[in-house]
Amino acid sequence: MYNIKAAAKILDMPKVTIRSWETRYSAITPARTESGHRLYSDQNLEDLKWLKIQVQNNGMKISEAVKKLHASRKQFITPTGDFSQSNNSEYSEQINQLFQAAAEMDAERFNYLLDLHFSLFHHQKVFFSIIAPLMIRIGEAWEDGVISVAHEHMITHIVQQRFNQFFRVFPTSPTLPKVMALSPSGEQHQLGLLLFTLFLRENGFSVVYIGPDTPLDGLEEMVVKHNFKLMCLSIASPALMGVANQYMDTLSKAKPEMQFILGGQGVVEQKNNSNRWYLGTDLKVWQQWLAEQNF
Repeated sequence: MYNIKAAAKILDMPKVTIRSWETRYSAITPARTESGHRLYSDQNLEDLKWLKIQVQNNGMKISEAVKKLHASRKQFITPTGDFSQSNNSEYSEQINQLFQAAAEMDAERFNYLLDLHFSLFHHQKVFFSIIAPLMIRIGEAWEDGVISVAHEHMITHIVQQRFNQFFRVFPTSPTLPKVMALSPSGEQHQLGLLLFTLFLRENGFSVVYIGPDTPLDGLEEMVVKHNFKLMCLSIASPALMGVANQYMDTLSKAKPEMQFILGGQGVVEQKNNSNRWYLGTDLKVWQQWLAEQNF
């Protein structure tokens, strides 16, 4: 539980805005101490964070955002045919079934369906053609207030466990460069990073997976001390291109022979150079890049 000062700091929001959204729009109902001071739960903070995104990023009125949030508490929306582009794929039925299990918070069925799909299809098809579009849909559903952050966290945890299981399956080659995989500070999404890490592990690379929202501080010493030769970064928003380039500039100075790969939906087209590749999200581009290397 957090007092209003701590909540305001975590959310980077003025206390007066939090109070206004609570009292005027009934956005949340925090607990109270015996002396009447507000106490905010993790769910309260997640709700306020979601509302902030709708207002600041999506231009929605706070009153409309609150209505949407409360509506999502009462019912879940069954996805329709035009929910996302993934419905047009040959795996739309599998994606829809997994989404429904996620919406109902049925972890047992969700895991059963994943087991079934991995038994029926090649693992690459499951990760790239079923899980990837599913996670995009779940992210969109959270932003739209269709599912709560608790649903998103549950599914993300299960999916990451599946990635980790496959990371351990593939043998690594000592002749290939040692890789570090991370997303820079401010990047919370890790789907693209997980997919590219899987691609590298499939092809024999030893990859140390650091994960999302990794600060630059300390990385210079780490890459030199542990002899990392290749770093892959992933960003979901073009707004983080500058941050990603800063990481590569700084680490290049610390270790000039270091090579970098930048992927993810946030990558804007840039010209590759001697130690940097901008690969985006296309698996065929990744395969072409690997075929052209002399590792």
